[in-house]
Amino acid sequence: MPKSLRFRQLTKELNRLKKQFLPRKFSEINDYSERQLALTFAYRVFAHAEIESYLEDRVWDTVLTAKKIWDNQGKASGVLLCVIAFSGQEMEAPPDTLTPLKGKKNLPEDKLKITKKIDIAIRCFKSVIDQNHGIKETNLLKLLLPIGIDSDDLDQVWLLNMDTFGEERGEIAHSSGIKTKKTPNPADELERVKQIIQELEKVDQLITNLLK
Repeated sequence: MPKSLRFRQLTKELNRLKKQFLPRKFSEINDYSERQLALTFAYRVFAHAEIESYLEDRVWDTVLTAKKIWDNQGKASGVLLCVIAFSGQEMEAPPDTLTPLKGKKNLPEDKLKITKKIDIAIRCFKSVIDQNHGIKETNLLKLLLPIGIDSDDLDQVWLLNMDTFGEERGEIAHSSGIKTKKTPNPADELERVKQIIQELEKVDQLITNLLK
């Protein structure tokens, strides 16, 4: 199945990071200079950032496409339904009347118009994306479930790998340079990213299928 443009951009950037930060040849005994180890830590941080950016861009573009279909064709895709369902909006009953009572103001449009409810839900989701900082399971669920990805389609091993990757990235990004860190293995770092991307490609296809 064809990969999305954004996914192809991600893999291209990860390949650039590999060439920039990781050794051309890996040591069988994990014997690397301090500089090589520091570059490996940098690879971890930047690869994490690229994956995070991909996920945020991909889900947002999907929602914008779903909104465009609604605006142009009046068709509500499953993406929009899920965005509304996970937005936290109260499922209110319709008002009893459109005529305001004496001394009362007209009902706000968000109480009457489905388009307004959709707009509110999309703004809520955009806020979730803007406030996202990570690729752990909790981050992934907040990004993927609201656009319609079925939780049963998310591989549990992949989620665990993402959690571990997120935690180990945090150890680098949020700790002092003099603090003792577990010595990285460049070959292992590359292999982990490859495994993550292999499963992420499946998620990319799931996202593409949402609007078919």
